[in-house]
Amino acid sequence: MLTETHPPRQRIASPTLWALACGISGVAANVLLLLDQLTENVGEARQYFMWLPAAIAWVMVVQFLTLIPVALALHRWLPPTRSVQLATAAAIDAMLAIAILQLLLLSGALEFDVQVVLVMATFLVVSTWVLTVSSTGHRRGTLPRPVTRFGLLLGTSHPVGALIAAAGLLFPSGSAVQLAFVVLRAGRPPSSPRPAAQLRRSGSA
Repeated sequence: MLTETHPPRQRIASPTLWALACGISGVAANVLLLLDQLTENVGEARQYFMWLPAAIAWVMVVQFLTLIPVALALHRWLPPTRSVQLATAAAIDAMLAIAILQLLLLSGALEFDVQVVLVMATFLVVSTWVLTVSSTGHRRGTLPRPVTRFGLLLGTSHPVGALIAAAGLLFPSGSAVQLAFVVLRAGRPPSSPRPAAQLRRSGSA
């Protein structure tokens, strides 16, 4: 008896729920971040939004933990080149590190100034992985072209944004020029909504 299989569908379907969970939580983190930014200077009304920083951090924990199964699935689908293997191993470590850093910030075990630098560094590792798997999948034809094109765009967005943000630091804090760089950067990364002390006050326990 012959059994008909559909390898492409089977390969794509298995990590779909993980990918959806990661994508939805990522969108939620950015929506919460935008709301946090908009309510930062609303006076006494800010007390009603004190839960936002902790919520952003918790959602990011979900986002990057659910990205790990997706990374493992892509590793199986792509050619076993050295660049893919190294990038995937480094990215999985970085995803796990981001989640742990968020939890350490929430608990107050890690200072904000230290945490944000470490998270920005791990973001660069994840971005490098996105670029590597997207370019490999694009060249080898192992991933759909719309996916790889979007991955190439997404992988370059964080390094470019980081450079823009770094350039803004060269200008006086709070100046109009620095504000323009902040707008270009589209705000702070979801990983750094507020210092740890404020996270604790917002009821993260």
